[in-house]
Amino acid sequence: MKVAIVGGGLAGCALAHILDFVGAEPVIFEKGPSLASGASGNSIGLYNPRFTAERTPQSDYYASAFSAVLRRFSKLEDVDWNPSGALHLINDEKKKKRFYQTVDSWGWMPETMNIVDADAASEIAGVELRHEAMYLPQSGSVSPVKLCRAYTAGVDFHLNAPDEAWRDINADAVVLACGPAVREYLPDLPIGTVRGQITEVEASEKSSEIKTAICYGGYMSAPVNDMHIVGSTFQRWLDHSDLIEQDDVDNMNKMAAHISGMEEGLNIIGSRASVRATSQDHFPIVGKAPANDLGIDNLYVSAAHGSHGILSTFMAAKLLTDMITDRPYSLSMDTVSALSPGRF
Repeated sequence: MKVAIVGGGLAGCALAHILDFVGAEPVIFEKGPSLASGASGNSIGLYNPRFTAERTPQSDYYASAFSAVLRRFSKLEDVDWNPSGALHLINDEKKKKRFYQTVDSWGWMPETMNIVDADAASEIAGVELRHEAMYLPQSGSVSPVKLCRAYTAGVDFHLNAPDEAWRDINADAVVLACGPAVREYLPDLPIGTVRGQITEVEASEKSSEIKTAICYGGYMSAPVNDMHIVGSTFQRWLDHSDLIEQDDVDNMNKMAAHISGMEEGLNIIGSRASVRATSQDHFPIVGKAPANDLGIDNLYVSAAHGSHGILSTFMAAKLLTDMITDRPYSLSMDTVSALSPGRF
C-alpha cells in the first residue's frame, strides 16, 4: 500500500515511521528545504501530556500517547532523549485545583504522577523553587529535528516539493500533515494558528545544576548539550516566524520570576519562532477527511497538534495507520470520534 504524506514535520514523519513499520510504503512530500523546517524544528522539545481536571476522551488520548512515545524513544538512536522528569509548578489557585484533580481523576501510580511540596520540588529540580508542583518523573525532552530524522530512516521523502507533487505517485491514500497549510486543501476545517518563540541559552554553572524540566506557564528545559530552551511565547494574533527581540526578554523574565536568580550568568545564544496549527476546541484533528473538492476518496488529516505535538503526532500516526491499513484501532471509539474532522 502506497501512502502520500503531505508535510515533513513531526506529524508526517511519525506517520511515515509507523506506516513503514507495518509494511506500507509511505512517501513524504515536504514543501520546505528540509524535514522539520516549520514548527517541528526546535532543537529541544518537552514532552508532557495535556492535563485535564477530569478523565475524558481527550485525556485518554494524551495518556496513551505518553506511554507510546516512552516505549518508542527507548528504541531510537541519536534523538537527544533526556527522560529528566518534569515539574509543573502550582503557581496559582486555578492550577492548584486542576492539577490536584488531574492526579485524582487520571489514576496514575504515584511513581508516575504525584504532587510534591516546594522543598521536595527543589530537591528534585536541583535548584530552589518556591511552589509545590505536579511531578512526572517520566517526562523530559527530545530533539524534534533529530526525531524527524530518526522517524524517516529508510523512508522515501521529497524536499522542495511543489504543492501538487503528491498526485504524481498514484497513492492508495493521501494524508494532509502540513500544519496550517491543511487549510489550503480543506478550507472548511476550523484550523487556527499560534506563533511561539523559544530562546536558546548557554548553560551556566548554576543552571547546569538543574536536573529536570521546570514548567510554570513558560518552561525551562534541563540542560542538553550544555544548552537550555526557555519558552515560549503564545501569540494567536501573529502568523509570522520573524524573530522578535522582546520575546526573548519576555521568556527570560518569566523564567526569572519562577526560578530565583537563574537568569544570572545565562547567555542567549539563539532564538527560533514558528507558527503552530490549533483547532477551535484545542484538540487535534485526526482521521478521514470530510467530503472535499480534491477528488480523493481516501484522504486523511493529521493536524492542529498545538504545543503537545511530540506526543500527539505519534499517537495520531498510530491511529491513522490503523485506519489506512484496516487494523483494529489503537484508541477507544469515544476518542476517535473526539479527534475526527467530522466533529465540526
